[in-house]
Amino acid sequence: MRMLDRLRTFLEPGQKSAVNARSAWAEPSPRTGAAFVPALGYEVGLITVTAAIFLFHLGAYGLWPDEARYAEVAREMLGGDLMVPHLNYVAYVEKPPLLYWATALSFRCFGLNELAARLPSAVFAILGVLAVYVFGRCLFDRQRALLAGAILATSPLYAVMAQVLNTDMMLTALVTVAMFAMFLTLQQGGIWSWLAYVAMGLGMLTKGLVALALPTLSAVVFLWWQGELREGLKRLHIARGLIVVALVSGWWFVLLAMHEPGFLQFYFIGEHVRRFFDSTYSHGGAFYVYLPILAAGMLPWSLVVAALLALGRKTAAKPALVFCTVAALTVVVFFSAARNKLAPYILPAIPPLALVIADFIAGCAGSAASAGDRERASRMMSLVALVLMAAGIGVFLLPLLAARLANPYLVLVRPCLTTLGLILFAGTAISAWAFRRQRLGFGIAALVATTALGLVTASYGRIEVEPMRSFAAFSREVAARAGDAQIVCYGRYVHAMPFYTRRRVILVGPLSELRFGAERALDASAYFFDSDAALLRLWHQPHTTVVILDQSDYARLKPLLGPARIIARARDKLAIMRVDGAGPNNPSRTLDP
Repeated sequence: MRMLDRLRTFLEPGQKSAVNARSAWAEPSPRTGAAFVPALGYEVGLITVTAAIFLFHLGAYGLWPDEARYAEVAREMLGGDLMVPHLNYVAYVEKPPLLYWATALSFRCFGLNELAARLPSAVFAILGVLAVYVFGRCLFDRQRALLAGAILATSPLYAVMAQVLNTDMMLTALVTVAMFAMFLTLQQGGIWSWLAYVAMGLGMLTKGLVALALPTLSAVVFLWWQGELREGLKRLHIARGLIVVALVSGWWFVLLAMHEPGFLQFYFIGEHVRRFFDSTYSHGGAFYVYLPILAAGMLPWSLVVAALLALGRKTAAKPALVFCTVAALTVVVFFSAARNKLAPYILPAIPPLALVIADFIAGCAGSAASAGDRERASRMMSLVALVLMAAGIGVFLLPLLAARLANPYLVLVRPCLTTLGLILFAGTAISAWAFRRQRLGFGIAALVATTALGLVTASYGRIEVEPMRSFAAFSREVAARAGDAQIVCYGRYVHAMPFYTRRRVILVGPLSELRFGAERALDASAYFFDSDAALLRLWHQPHTTVVILDQSDYARLKPLLGPARIIARARDKLAIMRVDGAGPNNPSRTLDP
């Protein structure tokens, strides 16, 4: 409650004297130490809440498939090639190396574990919140900056991806820095242009050309909208900027092109052109799919701003606000136009949207607003709080329907949903009470606290669903029971297996994402096969072999394989070992098929 009270007093109108009435949204005077100390506390509070959301339970559950792939690339870098990423010890060049370097450094500092694997994503997510705060301080005001940071940190899609090992969060943070620095370059010049292009270069080393495209398109569209395209492009110093980007990232692409024949075509044509235009290359989706994703991914703030928009209040078209709107729309349109769509792709739209929402809330609910505007905003936000209370009741009751819905995920997360429902109901009830009494600052603070606590609680759900989503425990069991046996993945490459067993696996089946490296590896004939006959040869070799396969494949191949023990199982996967190869250390711990 102390944090709520402090944020409430910060957001709500202060006392006004007859001599000098000062808005609560205005910058406090820095002349007295007494004013500065509590002011600093709000920034510390924002970072503390942000870190708590992003770091809580970061290493409490096993790596999911895509995470395990990235973690294995970083693990192999520790003892191998730092320049050319490798997966299962063959070149893996679908993504540039910056995330792998950061993860490898984290492994070096904190060990080979899930916490170290996910830590770079959490750190870059915090960097994104800081970037929003700094930009808000530079071009809005301190209160809007703090509110925007809180909105970003408590947006569910952003918070969830902060705890996932992939390239999207690192890209989002770097694109956010680049976008904001581009605008500050237009406004102020100076060092901001260097920061913008360095961030773009680092983004190129994270996920390629998209890191260059999004900030540049945002700036160009903004300048065109403002009618300052020609003059603005001069202020951006694009030629100098491209040199900076080339110095930061271009060298790696040149090195890879020299080291790996076919890399340029594979990466720029396959991973950029085909991924953008060919829906069969990856994941398709409707053109409008990102609109509901953004609406859900920014709850409750998307609901709050939708309610306030219904008031019909017009805001001044400040250049910084226009730029944030243009930047968010550019990201949405860019990825909507692409044929391949995944929810994390839209992450770079959320930071500028957080500032837009913060400015709109401040305009409607701040002390600068008229008494009538504040009264109408109170009514609309009370309605939002009541809707969220109803949602909390729904979440609380959802576990009761788990058995009827026959959804295994609902069954696993029932305790988490019950607790989450209670938190949502209680927290939004406090918000509703505050809004009804026109204590808007307290109500907004309660929404921030409720959402933050709800996100922390929801992280327990990931732990509960781990058996359904991760092969980490399965891979650990194989590592514990396989001894020095060679491990064969049949039919499908199990991403977690090499990371948790700390060894290279043999693949019998489609090469999938290993194709580029496998087709160029000198030892490919010893590790990559495509027939049942090859599996049988490996199985009957004198060296002990563990085969990872689906239960349906085991039922089909069992007559050909002969006596075998199941040493581990998870969902539809089995790990089997020949009976005569179980070894003296394993029989008492194995399971009969």
